[in-house]
Amino acid sequence: MLKSMETKFTKFLKKTIEYSFYLFIFLFPWQTKIILRAAQTNFTEISLYPSHLLLLVILIVFFIYKLRKPNRDEKISWLWGALAGLESMILISFFFAPDQLLAFYHYVLFLVGISLFYLLREEQNSPENENGFLNQSKIIYSFLASIFLQAILGIYQFLNQFSFAFKYLGLAPHDPSLVGTSVVETVSGRWLRVYGGMDHPNIFGGVLAVTLILVAYLLAKKKVIRSKEEIFESLFLFVLYFVSLFALFFTFSRAAWLALALGLFSLLVALIIKKDNWILGRFIVLMFFSLTMMFLVAYPYRDLVMVRASDDTRLEQKSLQERQIYLTQAQTLIKDHWAFGTGIGNYTLALASQATEIKDIWSYQPVHNAFLLLWAESGTLALVFFLAFLFLLKKDRRTVLSTAIFIALLVLMLFDHWLLSLPFGLLFLFLVFGLF
Repeated sequence: MLKSMETKFTKFLKKTIEYSFYLFIFLFPWQTKIILRAAQTNFTEISLYPSHLLLLVILIVFFIYKLRKPNRDEKISWLWGALAGLESMILISFFFAPDQLLAFYHYVLFLVGISLFYLLREEQNSPENENGFLNQSKIIYSFLASIFLQAILGIYQFLNQFSFAFKYLGLAPHDPSLVGTSVVETVSGRWLRVYGGMDHPNIFGGVLAVTLILVAYLLAKKKVIRSKEEIFESLFLFVLYFVSLFALFFTFSRAAWLALALGLFSLLVALIIKKDNWILGRFIVLMFFSLTMMFLVAYPYRDLVMVRASDDTRLEQKSLQERQIYLTQAQTLIKDHWAFGTGIGNYTLALASQATEIKDIWSYQPVHNAFLLLWAESGTLALVFFLAFLFLLKKDRRTVLSTAIFIALLVLMLFDHWLLSLPFGLLFLFLVFGLF
């Protein structure tokens, strides 16, 4: 009797975790938040995201489930050793932070990210792990359904050249005529770069780049359609692919464009090496239609593309000069705090404390390189452990898709900071690493 009740309770926990997790995945891309401590920039703000709160509840239930079914034979791999080393260095950097409350907030986010990664590694039902109770396909399609809505929103924003506010979805207003809005500036005026439901076009573009690589692979590998469900699934993927492709173009994010291009190129090379002519043929056809459709969409806005491709306009020169300044600032901080860093989440505050002239806090930005940001905030060993983690993770995951997505993420980390500097980026990074 007791054993039967225990079995039913275990099943209940698994189902609770499973369907709550699919809900979290759908809600995750939307930036609805409750601001606990307001600030002039997102980098010093402390907020509670409902989706993160849901994830925290899921993780608590999951660890209760794991405690009821301990695996005493489980060995700690080098991968987890590298993560433990990284976590230790981030914890140590907390004690050197000028704003320890902010550092604690980012440290908790990092722990949640590791826990999310662990949940996916342990319980994701995939070809590598057939015993998990989280269905990989349902996770992917929950995420894709949410991104589809964001992509439609992004196209709407560009066509209307305005982003409306809606606090319940975390949407902020963006007007291209106002200073501070991300735009492309041409002789015809200031053109809004689309945000979707996210904080910046570069973030939206990066998420779309990863999404497009995933969807391209899913479309290419479909061989035989046997049911109405598979017809609907293929149609959804096809529509999502091109809607996301157009939305990515309208972000005018060069890092995201490059991440997509290199990710798709690596997919092409891998498919050629594997010699699966059916998948390769479908992939080449998809790329042909992608280039054709992009030309048709981009041609009316060719002056905007030329501006983003050049470096001789006012805003592009300003962007390049600022990136160079950010690199110089990072080098100074790393030199002064090479051992334990400035404290996780405290990069911009450390910059402000060392400034020789008083500026508005929003003028201080993280270096546009996630590796240098981690080095500056948490010290040299933190960077070493993170690089070891990436190496061991790539060694562990050798599929065609995981390689392409891994390359795209590396590009995004090399040219931007949001994957480590913002709550959404950090959890997105661990979500993708755990999923693929």
